[in-house]
Amino acid sequence: MSHIPLGKKQSLTTYRKVAIASWRHPRDPSTYSWLDLPVAEAEAFLKAYPADTRPSLTHFIAKIVANCLEEYPDLNHLLRARNLYRRTRTDVFITTLLSTARGKDLSGFVLRDVPGHSLGEVARLSEGALGRLRRGEDAETRSIEAITARMPVWLLRLTMAVEDFAHHTLNVSLRRVGIPDDRFGSVIISNFGALGIDNALVPLSPYCRCPLILGVGRTRPMPVVRDGQVAVAECVTVSFTFDHRYADGVHGGLMLRRFQKIFLHPGRYPAVFEAARPAAAPPAEPAEPAGVVPGAGLP
Repeated sequence: MSHIPLGKKQSLTTYRKVAIASWRHPRDPSTYSWLDLPVAEAEAFLKAYPADTRPSLTHFIAKIVANCLEEYPDLNHLLRARNLYRRTRTDVFITTLLSTARGKDLSGFVLRDVPGHSLGEVARLSEGALGRLRRGEDAETRSIEAITARMPVWLLRLTMAVEDFAHHTLNVSLRRVGIPDDRFGSVIISNFGALGIDNALVPLSPYCRCPLILGVGRTRPMPVVRDGQVAVAECVTVSFTFDHRYADGVHGGLMLRRFQKIFLHPGRYPAVFEAARPAAAPPAEPAEPAGVVPGAGLP
């Protein structure tokens, strides 16, 4: 059984071959950018959006970036065996800070096939996933916790290397031994604004194999130019970390411009926030290994 559903193998340009040959995972192909975005229209759109579960700015951003990856899918690939393979689905991982018996721990949840869900459905699914994490009922997190709880760091490093090879080179599922499939999906969103941080450039993580990470800062007053005049507006900084092995500046530029247009004027793009197609059926939950205990696991 496949670990990640993939489409056909992609042809590589000359630079793409050079980039893949030059860098490993990921040492260090990071390319950084950020946008300072007024939030007035986004907040008004979210306030008026009809949904049982009120969507947040993070859900709003998840829908926009998923749409951008659908429109410009060069970043929606998996790099395996020095070749790029197009992902057949656009999944979004949202990081979450949990309070555990051992202190604060970084975890998160993945939303499968985000373009296949409306903004309201994304909010509802996120609320359910977050509730399961906080109650220690998330099967994937409990599975990871059970595996890593008593493992020394040197053995964990070896285990992660084996998992990375099995998942991302062989594309073999390890769910039977309690390791979740495709834990991080196409893009990671980290809302560090909840911690009072204005802006940060999030590094690529070697074990995620995720070529795009978004950071969402704290909403705050910032100077903006309107009709040639400087004014003050509530803004948020959204940072972008790209993996240069997957795409070039032209791909990132196209995606950033589309992201900015939709964020600033969401009312002009109503289709982005609805279900673009029937959502893909989620994979069956793996059986929990013996000895699983609640708690937050590695993101």
